Amino acid sequence: MSKNEEFNLLPGEEERYKPIEADITCKKCGKTHKLTLRACVNVSLHPEEKQQVMDGSFFQYTCPDCGEKVSVSYPLLYDDMSKALMIYLLPDETEEALRKLNEQQSSWSEDMLKAAKVCTMRAVRTQNDLCEKIKIADAGLDDRFVELTKAFVFAQVMKQRPDLKPVMVLYEQQEGKDGLIVMDKEGKTLWAEFPEGLYDEVVRMFKDIVEAKKSTNYELIDANWSVAILARNQGAN
Repeated sequence: MSKNEEFNLLPGEEERYKPIEADITCKKCGKTHKLTLRACVNVSLHPEEKQQVMDGSFFQYTCPDCGEKVSVSYPLLYDDMSKALMIYLLPDETEEALRKLNEQQSSWSEDMLKAAKVCTMRAVRTQNDLCEKIKIADAGLDDRFVELTKAFVFAQVMKQRPDLKPVMVLYEQQEGKDGLIVMDKEGKTLWAEFPEGLYDEVVRMFKDIVEAKKSTNYELIDANWSVAILARNQGAN
């Protein structure tokens, strides 16, 4: 029996995420419509929705008046029970929203708390960040050590390409190889492969600093987190 089969991962009646009602105004025609948004996508129960999240169509709204397609970003839980992975997209005031989200766990059932103790619980700011976490899980990697590996590789990229003005740095596989893609504000993209063995070396170097999972909280594991870990490591040496 795997760790996520030892208890019921399905939410109880009181834990199900209620749809979100929102007024959406079309930027093209100016018409406003009431939209019912899904608060949770469970890709173990609805596997076809994983690709919709990855390609952005899950977040796409089509104006019934003019046909304009608009991307709608809102708080959403991505739940993959098969990977014991729960990712909360919190696009607005992420830190404050994360604090309030974690406070809600006082009303969770015993089964949900048990599940949270073994699940990877993450919060992200953007749809791109959500997709990155999914890709990392699909690759069988730990996103904490991926963030640290990205920090080392990105530093080397910037030494070689000081002309880049990056606005986004994301993990991405190309041809089965792990790496990162750098996007700059001029629309240029650059992919850099992780040097062979670097990820494993990062795990070895930081496994004592990166604490094992102790709480049931959602965590924001991003570039700022990796900077703090690297600073702690320097302070310890």
